[in-house]
Amino acid sequence: MDAFCLAALIQEAQAILPGAKISRVTQPDRWSLHLMFQKGRGPGGLMLSVKPGAPRFEWLSLPSHPSRASTRFADVVASRIKGAAVERIEQLGLERIVALHVKSGSAPEAAMALYAEMLGPRGNLVLVDRATGTIIDRLRPTSGKAGGEPSRAGEPYRAPFEPGRVDPRLVGEEEFCELVRRRLAEGIEPARVLMTCFTGFGPMMAAELVARSAFSAQGPLDEQTRSLWKPCSDLVTRVSEGRFEPRLLIGDDGQPIGLAAFPLVTVPSARQIRYSTMSEAAAAYQLGREAETAQGALGAGLLRRLKREVARAERLSAQLVEQATVYSQAELHELKGQLLLANRAAIRRGQRAVELPNYADPAGGPLQIELDPARSIEENAKHYFALQRKAKRGTEVVRRRLADVAARLARLQSFIRESEEARGLDDLRQIEAALAPIVSLLPSRDKGTRGVRDSAGPEPRTFRSSDGMTILVGKNGPGNDHLTWRLARSHDLWLHAQGFPGSHVIVRL
Repeated sequence: MDAFCLAALIQEAQAILPGAKISRVTQPDRWSLHLMFQKGRGPGGLMLSVKPGAPRFEWLSLPSHPSRASTRFADVVASRIKGAAVERIEQLGLERIVALHVKSGSAPEAAMALYAEMLGPRGNLVLVDRATGTIIDRLRPTSGKAGGEPSRAGEPYRAPFEPGRVDPRLVGEEEFCELVRRRLAEGIEPARVLMTCFTGFGPMMAAELVARSAFSAQGPLDEQTRSLWKPCSDLVTRVSEGRFEPRLLIGDDGQPIGLAAFPLVTVPSARQIRYSTMSEAAAAYQLGREAETAQGALGAGLLRRLKREVARAERLSAQLVEQATVYSQAELHELKGQLLLANRAAIRRGQRAVELPNYADPAGGPLQIELDPARSIEENAKHYFALQRKAKRGTEVVRRRLADVAARLARLQSFIRESEEARGLDDLRQIEAALAPIVSLLPSRDKGTRGVRDSAGPEPRTFRSSDGMTILVGKNGPGNDHLTWRLARSHDLWLHAQGFPGSHVIVRL
């Protein structure tokens, strides 16, 4: 949002805001104040934000999200201007600075001004006593001015205008040409000249004005200067007369990328959506930004979750490969049992190991067999036969599980590719829905979140058994889920009581 868009927003506010009484002040985040007005007077609520890269001057009926704990500055503002009536609202010097003038009584000290300096990294909110012109309090201790010492509470408020830049509404043709000619003679690009000489011009509008002019870098210096005057004069006249034509600018993907107070020749018309008011355009832009933020958060969360599941599946695959190696020895276990039975007459009970001729080895080399000295030879042979049966069963189970894990890994990898290529929230939500059936519902054991997860959700009923064990019983469906997936531990006993609303039971072991 540049100074021209802000001028359009303030013009709309000037028609409806004077006389509105402030009923409440909240602080949605560290950069913003939300002023709410009494019902029947004013638009409902005004959001003033000086967040770097995302300033806001927007009408809101209700806070878009719950207010966090207020800072001392927000408390001071609330205590001073709650119940005050808005006298006027203005823009200072065609800069991104809003001044909201309010008064809460007849006493001189009841007149105050709230300044929103939407100046990127130097943005600030400042409450000023209009009677003395001194600062009551400010959001940030640093000054909005480039360089210099910050103005503190009790000191006079000075608007943070950048030195060397003048309001283009206050200069005539000759003064304009003199300022521009001097900078052009230094070899500075024309768009940069406008940005450094005059307030209001950001990169987009400065480039727009140059595109509208007949500027030619090969022409004489006077012609270059005069060519910039006409479009600049026309633009300033439109601003002074309030003839705005709000536009929402969209990118190639259809997502909002900016706002403009006028139609632009530097942006294709298909990427400019016309709105009847700048407030509507700003609301659409903010809605698009929030959707983009939500998409980014969901996409990042999905990728983290997917990569965590991939790592888990890879660990499981490695464990299964180790098990498969162990289970592959089924034939060896069977051979050991057979050799023990065939040579039992030559083996003494109590031995811990024995070497027997390996008839399965063409070279006839010996095979060392470990023994349990507390068992008989027959019992040791039965043990090896049992290991052989277990290995045969395990081999089939591991084979199936390895195939399942491989399929799961392939699906997770495809989800990662789809998440990285997703073009909207709908795509990501579809991926999230498809992911749910194949991803474990067990909570993360991350130390930083374990306590929070354990405490969230419906608390179960608690009982104690006759021998002192704790018994937890879910109260309903959500309570059952919370009990099973959030409170239960791997060593607890889980029971299901069929036909009862509180059907999940956990016995703490």
